[in-house]
Amino acid sequence: MIRASCHTADNALAVEFDATPWFVEADPQSILHLADQDWSSIWIADALETHPGYEGLHQLVNYAATGLREESLEDPTWDALDCSVSPSDAMHWLVENRPDIATLIQDQHRPR
Repeated sequence: MIRASCHTADNALAVEFDATPWFVEADPQSILHLADQDWSSIWIADALETHPGYEGLHQLVNYAATGLREESLEDPTWDALDCSVSPSDAMHWLVENRPDIATLIQDQHRPR
Protein backbone atom coordinates (compact mmCIF):
# COMPACT_ATOMS: atom_id res chain seq x y z
CA MET A 1 0.00 0.00 0.00
CA ILE A 2 1.22 3.46 -0.91
CA ARG A 3 -0.29 5.90 1.55
CA ALA A 4 -1.39 9.25 0.19
CA SER A 5 -3.39 12.19 1.41
CA CYS A 6 -5.15 15.19 -0.07
CA HIS A 7 -6.66 18.26 1.49
CA THR A 8 -8.41 21.32 0.15
CA ALA A 9 -6.69 24.68 0.40
CA ASP A 10 -9.20 25.85 3.00
CA ASN A 11 -8.73 22.59 4.95
CA ALA A 12 -12.48 21.97 4.86
CA LEU A 13 -11.92 18.46 3.50
CA ALA A 14 -9.07 15.99 3.84
CA VAL A 15 -8.80 12.35 2.87
CA GLU A 16 -6.23 9.59 3.15
CA PHE A 17 -6.18 6.83 0.55
CA ASP A 18 -4.14 4.12 -1.16
CA ALA A 19 -2.34 5.51 -4.23
CA THR A 20 -1.12 2.10 -5.40
CA PRO A 21 -3.58 1.91 -8.34
CA TRP A 22 -2.12 5.14 -9.72
CA PHE A 23 1.40 3.69 -9.57
CA VAL A 24 0.21 0.53 -11.33
CA GLU A 25 -1.34 2.53 -14.18
CA ALA A 26 1.12 5.44 -14.46
CA ASP A 27 3.73 5.67 -17.16
CA PRO A 28 7.37 5.95 -16.04
CA GLN A 29 7.60 9.67 -16.89
CA SER A 30 4.63 10.50 -14.66
CA ILE A 31 6.18 8.66 -11.73
CA LEU A 32 9.55 10.35 -12.29
CA HIS A 33 7.80 13.72 -12.43
CA LEU A 34 5.97 12.97 -9.18
CA ALA A 35 9.28 12.11 -7.49
CA ASP A 36 10.79 15.35 -8.82
CA GLN A 37 7.85 17.27 -7.30
CA ASP A 38 8.70 15.95 -3.82
CA TRP A 39 6.00 13.30 -4.18
CA SER A 40 3.24 15.91 -4.37
CA SER A 41 0.78 16.27 -7.25
CA ILE A 42 -2.95 16.58 -7.84
CA TRP A 43 -2.59 14.17 -10.78
CA ILE A 44 -3.09 11.27 -8.40
CA ALA A 45 -6.41 12.64 -7.16
CA ASP A 46 -7.54 13.38 -10.70
CA ALA A 47 -6.69 9.86 -11.85
CA LEU A 48 -8.18 7.96 -8.90
CA GLU A 49 -11.28 9.98 -8.00
CA THR A 50 -13.50 7.98 -10.37
CA HIS A 51 -12.24 4.57 -9.20
CA PRO A 52 -14.61 2.48 -7.06
CA GLY A 53 -13.82 2.94 -3.38
CA TYR A 54 -12.49 6.47 -3.84
CA GLU A 55 -15.76 8.32 -3.23
CA GLY A 56 -14.20 10.50 -0.50
CA LEU A 57 -11.48 11.56 -2.91
CA HIS A 58 -14.11 12.32 -5.56
CA GLN A 59 -16.00 14.47 -3.06
CA LEU A 60 -12.81 16.37 -2.18
CA VAL A 61 -11.90 16.99 -5.84
CA ASN A 62 -15.44 18.07 -6.63
CA TYR A 63 -15.48 20.48 -3.67
CA ALA A 64 -12.12 21.95 -4.70
CA ALA A 65 -13.33 22.42 -8.28
CA THR A 66 -16.71 23.92 -7.40
CA GLY A 67 -16.59 25.22 -3.84
CA LEU A 68 -13.23 26.91 -4.24
CA ARG A 69 -13.70 27.90 -7.88
CA GLU A 70 -14.02 31.63 -7.22
CA GLU A 71 -10.72 31.82 -5.32
CA SER A 72 -8.88 29.86 -8.00
CA LEU A 73 -10.30 32.11 -10.76
CA GLU A 74 -9.07 35.21 -8.92
CA ASP A 75 -5.56 33.79 -8.62
CA PRO A 76 -4.69 31.12 -11.24
CA THR A 77 -1.53 30.17 -9.31
CA TRP A 78 -3.58 29.26 -6.24
CA ASP A 79 -3.94 25.52 -5.75
CA ALA A 80 -7.41 24.52 -4.56
CA LEU A 81 -6.08 21.21 -3.27
CA ASP A 82 -2.84 19.54 -2.35
CA CYS A 83 -2.01 15.84 -2.57
CA SER A 84 1.10 14.03 -1.42
CA VAL A 85 2.34 10.47 -1.38
CA SER A 86 4.49 8.80 1.26
CA PRO A 87 7.97 8.76 -0.33
CA SER A 88 9.05 5.68 1.63
CA ASP A 89 5.90 3.74 0.69
CA ALA A 90 6.30 4.76 -2.95
CA MET A 91 9.95 3.78 -3.17
CA HIS A 92 9.39 0.49 -1.36
CA TRP A 93 6.57 -0.39 -3.78
CA LEU A 94 8.60 0.71 -6.81
CA VAL A 95 11.61 -1.39 -5.77
CA GLU A 96 9.33 -4.43 -5.48
CA ASN A 97 7.10 -3.83 -8.51
CA ARG A 98 8.80 -1.43 -10.94
CA PRO A 99 12.51 -1.68 -10.13
CA ASP A 100 13.58 0.08 -13.33
CA ILE A 101 11.77 3.25 -12.24
CA ALA A 102 13.04 2.95 -8.67
CA THR A 103 16.61 2.81 -10.00
CA LEU A 104 16.08 5.91 -12.15
CA ILE A 105 14.71 7.84 -9.16
CA GLN A 106 17.56 6.72 -6.93
CA ASP A 107 20.10 7.71 -9.60
CA GLN A 108 18.50 11.16 -10.05
CA HIS A 109 18.51 11.89 -6.34
CA ARG A 110 21.97 10.55 -5.58
CA PRO A 111 24.39 13.28 -4.39
CA ARG A 112 27.00 14.13 -6.98
